[in-house]
Order: sequence, then structure tokens, then C-alpha cells
Amino acid sequence: MECLEVYAWLQAYLDSGVTAEQERAVEAHIRACPYCRRKLVAMARVVNALERTSDISPRADFTRRLYEALEEEAGHPLAPRPREPRR
Repeated sequence: MECLEVYAWLQAYLDSGVTAEQERAVEAHIRACPYCRRKLVAMARVVNALERTSDISPRADFTRRLYEALEEEAGHPLAPRPREPRR
């Protein structure tokens, strides 16, 4: 396997989302390639840190404020408009 191919599989590898054959190929490459091994370690650290964090809920007015900021930046309305009641 080439580095680019391995890099494309690293997240799936961390998530146990690869076949046994792909897993063996990634592991063989990682043993031989210090660059990809460092990438895998860095990605694993991020995944572990995210798993240790608790869910964060946005403030109640987050969506409204986000759309307002986007509208201001873009100069045109982006916010969803209220739907007309169905008859």
C-alpha cells in the first residue's frame, strides 16, 4: 500500500471499519512507515480526546444567531422562511 491509500483508510481503521485484509495491509504499512505511524497515533489521540468529552449543547438561540451572521456576511437572506400552513 502507498501512503496516500493508507491515509485514506486510517479513520476507517481506527473505527474498525475495514476488512481483515485491509487491516493487515494498513498494519504492515504502518510498521514500515514512520510518517503514517505518526499520523495514526495523532488521529487516535484526537479520537480518544473526543470520546472523553461530554456532549455540548448549543445555546437556545444558536441557530438564529448563526443565520443572522451568515446573512450579514453574505449580504442576502439565508435563514429558512416560515412555512405557510397546509390546508
